[in-house]
Amino acid sequence: MSILDEISRLLGAAPEHVSALILSGAGGALVRALSLPEESWTRRALHGVVGAVSAIFLGGVAGHLIDAMTGSGIYAYLAAGFLMGEGGIAAVHALRRRLLPPGGKDNA
Repeated sequence: MSILDEISRLLGAAPEHVSALILSGAGGALVRALSLPEESWTRRALHGVVGAVSAIFLGGVAGHLIDAMTGSGIYAYLAAGFLMGEGGIAAVHALRRRLLPPGGKDNA
């Protein structure tokens, strides 16, 4: 079994909203990586990976909130995943500033 077959199997077995978060988060991360003013492609790729991971973890929370407010179902998760994929790094920094004490060395 190839790696693509295994990925396809895993995505097929995942709940619908998790698959939506993965796909839309990857799209948002791709947009972010391609539009960054970074010259280094390795830094762009790293930002893309961080955005995709943020989409999976933070996008689930945001998608649930959007779905609860609007009742839009899977579209809420698609929107949240894309937004967190594209702006996941900024969202993580904002959460850290809000939750960690100001001036701490871990709150850069």
